Amino acid sequence: MSQIKAIQTPLGELHGRDAVYLDHVYMNYAKKELVLKGEINGGLAPEAVDDFVPYELIFTGVYYFNMIELDVALGMSEQKYTQGSCFDELTDTPLLAAIASVRGKDLKHFLLKTYDDIFEIACRDYKMTI
Repeated sequence: MSQIKAIQTPLGELHGRDAVYLDHVYMNYAKKELVLKGEINGGLAPEAVDDFVPYELIFTGVYYFNMIELDVALGMSEQKYTQGSCFDELTDTPLLAAIASVRGKDLKHFLLKTYDDIFEIACRDYKMTI
Protein backbone atom coordinates (compact mmCIF):
# COMPACT_ATOMS: atom_id res chain seq x y z
CA MET A 1 0.00 0.00 0.00
CA SER A 2 1.31 3.44 -0.92
CA GLN A 3 2.51 5.71 1.86
CA ILE A 4 3.36 9.41 1.94
CA LYS A 5 6.27 10.62 4.08
CA ALA A 6 7.21 14.28 4.55
CA ILE A 7 10.83 15.08 3.69
CA GLN A 8 12.86 16.88 6.32
CA THR A 9 14.54 19.69 4.39
CA PRO A 10 17.44 21.71 5.85
CA LEU A 11 14.70 24.16 6.95
CA GLY A 12 12.47 21.48 8.45
CA GLU A 13 9.17 20.05 7.21
CA LEU A 14 7.37 22.45 4.86
CA HIS A 15 3.59 22.98 4.98
CA GLY A 16 1.22 25.47 3.36
CA ARG A 17 0.54 26.69 -0.16
CA ASP A 18 2.77 29.73 0.39
CA ALA A 19 5.75 27.69 1.62
CA VAL A 20 7.53 26.92 -1.66
CA TYR A 21 7.86 29.30 -4.60
CA LEU A 22 9.30 28.25 -7.95
CA ASP A 23 11.21 30.53 -10.29
CA HIS A 24 12.98 28.21 -12.76
CA VAL A 25 12.61 24.70 -14.17
CA TYR A 26 15.49 23.15 -16.11
CA MET A 27 15.33 19.70 -17.67
CA ASN A 28 18.53 18.25 -19.07
CA TYR A 29 17.12 15.41 -21.14
CA ALA A 30 20.50 13.90 -22.05
CA LYS A 31 21.55 13.68 -18.38
CA LYS A 32 18.05 12.72 -17.10
CA GLU A 33 18.37 15.61 -14.65
CA LEU A 34 15.70 18.03 -13.43
CA VAL A 35 16.67 21.25 -11.64
CA LEU A 36 14.13 23.40 -9.78
CA LYS A 37 15.07 26.78 -8.31
CA GLY A 38 13.08 29.20 -6.21
CA GLU A 39 12.52 30.44 -2.67
CA ILE A 40 11.11 29.00 0.53
CA ASN A 41 8.92 31.22 2.69
CA GLY A 42 10.90 31.45 5.93
CA GLY A 43 7.76 32.21 7.91
CA LEU A 44 6.49 28.70 7.13
CA ALA A 45 9.80 26.89 7.60
CA PRO A 46 10.55 25.85 11.20
CA GLU A 47 14.35 26.21 10.88
CA ALA A 48 14.53 29.36 8.71
CA VAL A 49 16.00 32.63 9.97
CA ASP A 50 15.37 34.73 6.84
CA ASP A 51 12.05 35.79 5.30
CA PHE A 52 12.77 34.05 1.99
CA VAL A 53 15.44 31.42 1.48
CA PRO A 54 16.71 30.48 -2.01
CA TYR A 55 16.79 26.76 -2.80
CA GLU A 56 17.91 24.48 -5.60
CA LEU A 57 16.57 20.95 -6.01
CA ILE A 58 18.39 18.59 -8.37
CA PHE A 59 16.69 15.31 -9.26
CA THR A 60 19.00 12.79 -10.95
CA GLY A 61 18.20 9.69 -12.97
CA VAL A 62 14.71 10.98 -13.83
CA TYR A 63 12.42 8.40 -15.46
CA TYR A 64 9.12 10.15 -14.81
CA PHE A 65 8.36 13.85 -14.57
CA ASN A 66 4.91 15.40 -14.44
CA MET A 67 3.93 19.00 -13.74
CA ILE A 68 0.32 19.95 -13.05
CA GLU A 69 -1.15 23.30 -12.06
CA LEU A 70 -2.00 23.21 -8.34
CA ASP A 71 -5.69 24.14 -8.54
CA VAL A 72 -6.25 21.59 -11.32
CA ALA A 73 -4.54 18.91 -9.22
CA LEU A 74 -6.62 19.76 -6.16
CA GLY A 75 -9.75 19.35 -8.30
CA MET A 76 -8.75 15.79 -9.21
CA SER A 77 -9.73 12.74 -7.20
CA GLU A 78 -6.15 11.59 -6.52
CA GLN A 79 -5.58 11.97 -2.77
CA LYS A 80 -1.80 12.13 -3.13
CA TYR A 81 -2.22 15.73 -4.29
CA THR A 82 -4.17 16.80 -1.19
CA GLN A 83 -2.29 14.90 1.52
CA GLY A 84 1.13 15.34 3.04
CA SER A 85 3.53 18.27 3.19
CA CYS A 86 4.97 20.44 0.42
CA PHE A 87 7.76 17.94 -0.27
CA ASP A 88 6.99 14.25 0.16
CA GLU A 89 8.35 10.85 -0.76
CA LEU A 90 5.82 8.22 -1.78
CA THR A 91 6.62 4.56 -1.29
CA ASP A 92 5.15 1.36 -2.75
CA THR A 93 3.36 3.19 -5.56
CA PRO A 94 2.03 1.73 -8.82
CA LEU A 95 4.36 4.11 -10.69
CA LEU A 96 7.44 2.67 -8.96
CA ALA A 97 6.21 -0.88 -9.61
CA ALA A 98 5.66 -0.12 -13.32
CA ILE A 99 9.14 1.38 -13.72
CA ALA A 100 10.72 -1.57 -11.89
CA SER A 101 8.85 -4.00 -14.13
CA VAL A 102 9.62 -2.28 -17.42
CA ARG A 103 13.12 -0.89 -16.77
CA GLY A 104 14.35 -2.91 -13.80
CA LYS A 105 15.05 0.33 -11.91
CA ASP A 106 14.62 0.78 -8.16
CA LEU A 107 13.69 4.47 -7.98
CA LYS A 108 12.23 6.99 -5.55
CA HIS A 109 8.90 8.77 -6.03
CA PHE A 110 8.55 12.43 -4.97
CA LEU A 111 5.83 15.10 -4.88
CA LEU A 112 6.79 18.76 -4.62
CA LYS A 113 3.92 21.20 -4.11
CA THR A 114 4.81 24.78 -4.98
CA TYR A 115 2.58 27.84 -4.88
CA ASP A 116 1.38 27.33 -8.47
CA ASP A 117 2.27 23.78 -9.50
CA ILE A 118 2.77 20.23 -8.29
CA PHE A 119 5.71 18.20 -9.55
CA GLU A 120 5.64 14.41 -9.49
CA ILE A 121 9.02 12.82 -10.11
CA ALA A 122 10.35 9.27 -10.17
CA CYS A 123 14.14 9.31 -10.09
CA ARG A 124 17.27 7.75 -8.67
CA ASP A 125 17.84 10.47 -6.06
CA TYR A 126 17.75 14.19 -5.29
CA LYS A 127 19.89 16.86 -3.65
CA MET A 128 18.58 20.04 -2.05
CA THR A 129 20.82 23.06 -1.60
CA ILE A 130 19.79 26.02 0.57
